[in-house]
Amino acid sequence: MKSIQTYATLALAVAVAVLFYFQFSTSNSGTSNIGKSLSDSLTNPGEGLKVAYVNGDSMMSNYGLMKDLEAKFIQDNMVRETKLKSAQSRLESQYRAYQNELSTLTSRERMKKEEQLQQAQQQLMADQQELSQNAAVQEAEMYNQIQDSLQAFFKEFGKELGVDFVLATQKGSGILFANPALDVTGPAIEKLNKRYEAGKTK
Repeated sequence: MKSIQTYATLALAVAVAVLFYFQFSTSNSGTSNIGKSLSDSLTNPGEGLKVAYVNGDSMMSNYGLMKDLEAKFIQDNMVRETKLKSAQSRLESQYRAYQNELSTLTSRERMKKEEQLQQAQQQLMADQQELSQNAAVQEAEMYNQIQDSLQAFFKEFGKELGVDFVLATQKGSGILFANPALDVTGPAIEKLNKRYEAGKTK
């Protein structure tokens, strides 16, 4: 499942690294309580930009959509593996049957059996390739779904906070230090999951 987590983390990084540049007046009464508290501390002395960040690893491990998609992928993979193992078992049984009756076969019958086994083996390889491609397509679709969801969410969340940037920190990222006062991971996860659950009931 490492590839799925990589896709998901990449989706989050792409989603939250987008510039949320909105013009807000200091007297805007629609700013949320979270936004008001952050407005006091999120400042960039150079340009006056406001920045917040989320922990990408924590975000993806707690996002309901990610959990559901991952569970479905595991289930679908089990079906794919079962189908492939069944086809492999049939081929092995056919080969053992051929070996057992080999001494009783004529040259023509032997050639026919071997041709059938070869065709069955080629079909097994084709099935394996198809199932592998299906898994790759499903992963790509999951990536796109997560990316679209995060981009839509953080566009609104960024407005609510009144910030210009929402960054994602994670192990191995280029961010070596981030002020904990700018961390909005908790509120983001809570609102993200509420939004996802609300969408599931529609």
